[in-house]
Amino acid sequence: MVKCALFTLVLGLIAVGPALAQSPPGPVQRWDSGQMVDLLNGLGAKDIHVTGAQGKPAITAVTRDGLNVGLYAKGCDAPVGAAEPVCHAIEGVVTFDVSQRPDKADLPGRLDHAYAMGKFTLEADGSLRASRYILLDGGVTQENLRTELNDFFAVGALTRQNLWPQAGTASN
Repeated sequence: MVKCALFTLVLGLIAVGPALAQSPPGPVQRWDSGQMVDLLNGLGAKDIHVTGAQGKPAITAVTRDGLNVGLYAKGCDAPVGAAEPVCHAIEGVVTFDVSQRPDKADLPGRLDHAYAMGKFTLEADGSLRASRYILLDGGVTQENLRTELNDFFAVGALTRQNLWPQAGTASN
C-alpha cells in the first residue's frame, strides 16, 4: 500500500512538473529594467537603451512603427544607498516635432479628445508630447502591461498618421 501511494505521488509530480514550469510569471509590482526590456523586445522594439533620468531608471527605444519612445520609472521611493529606487509606476512618452505646424497650439486639445489614452502637451521647444501613466500598485500581469504599452504605441502611430497623413512627411 505504501509503495502504491508513493508510486501515485511520483506520477502526480511528474504530471504536475511541466504545468508548474509553464505557469505564468507573477504580477509586475514595481519597475524592473529587465522586465521592461523583455516587454519591449516582445513588442518588436529595437535600439533599446537602459538609461536614467533625474536619478530614476529609464529606457529609450524605437517601436516597430519607427516611433522614438521613452519609458520612465515614476512614483519612486527614496533610494537606499546605491540601490536602484523602488518605483511603483511607469510613464510612457512619445514626442513629435510639430514646431513647423501653424496649428500646433490647438493640437493638444484636439488629440486629447481624439485619443483619450493619456495626455498630449505642447512643450516649450515646440514638440508635442504624448504620455501615458501606468500604475503598478497591487501588481499587474505582464500580459496586461504588454497590452497597455502596445496600445499606447499604436495610439502614437495613429497620432503620427493624424499629424502627417501623407507618407514620407512624418516626423517623430
